[in-house]
Amino acid sequence: MSSRPSSSAAHPPAPAPTVPQAIHQLAIPNPTLIDSHLPTYLLPCVYDVLRQSTAHAIAKKRKAEQDLVDEGLITFSSLSLEKGKGKAEVEEGVVDEELTKRLERIGLMVGGYIAEKLTLARPPLASQLDVIKFICKDLFLFVYSKQIDNLRTNHRGVFVLQSHIFPPLASLSSHKGQAHDQSIAPMHLVFPQALIQGALARLGLPCYVTAESSTLPQCTFQIRTVKSTQPPTPETQSGTPTTADTAAKDGPEDSVKTQMGGTGLGITGAPVS
Repeated sequence: MSSRPSSSAAHPPAPAPTVPQAIHQLAIPNPTLIDSHLPTYLLPCVYDVLRQSTAHAIAKKRKAEQDLVDEGLITFSSLSLEKGKGKAEVEEGVVDEELTKRLERIGLMVGGYIAEKLTLARPPLASQLDVIKFICKDLFLFVYSKQIDNLRTNHRGVFVLQSHIFPPLASLSSHKGQAHDQSIAPMHLVFPQALIQGALARLGLPCYVTAESSTLPQCTFQIRTVKSTQPPTPETQSGTPTTADTAAKDGPEDSVKTQMGGTGLGITGAPVS
C-alpha cells in the first residue's frame, strides 16, 4: 500500500514577496544624525541675524516716520536721529533694546510651550520648590541636555540656580578676545532667563528672573517669586513667628548672619535631586 503524499509536498510554500529597496527606504528611513554641539555653534550666528533684522526694522520704521514728517502729517519722529547722523545709521542702544524685547518674547513663548509639554502626563507640582526642581532637572535637561549644577534658596521666595558650564556661553570664543566675549554674554542670557520665566508662569509661579555671568562659561540665575495676593494662612495669623518674621525682628544684618553665614542673600543649599 503506497503512502499518501504529504500536503507540503503537494503544495510547496510560495516564495516570499520581494519588496524593492526604495520602498524599504520610504517605510524606514535612515536616521539623519547631526553633531549635538551644532546648535550651540550656530547660536551666535542666530543672534547676529536677529540683530540685523532688528536694525532693518528700526531703519524702515524711521524712514516711514520721516516721510510723514516731510509731508506734514506728524510734527516729529519718535526715532529721529541726532544731528550729523545719516538716515541709514541705527543707534546701537536702540537696536539692543529692541533685540532684547524680541528675545524676551520668544523666550516667554517657548518656555511656556515646553513646560506644558513636559508636564502633560505627570501629576501637578505641589510646592514652589518642586516647581523649581522641575526647572533645574527636566526643563534644562530637555533644552540644554544637562541639569543645573547647584540650587540654593532662602525659603522666602528667592532661588539661585548655578551652572558651571552653561551651553549657550560655552561657544563664546571670538578673535576679539575674552573681554569682548564677556561683554556680549548678557545678550546671550536674555533668551534663557525669559525661557525660565515663561515656563514658571505657565506652571502657575509668577516671578522675575535675572541672569549674570562673572566668568565664562559660568552662569547664575536668580528667581524672585511674586508675592501671592491670597489671604494669610492660619499659621501666619497665629502668634508663632515665621522665619521671615524672625529675620525682620533681628534686622537684616543679623538675619543674614544667622541663616546663611554671611553670603549676602540669605541663601541656603537645597539639593536638586
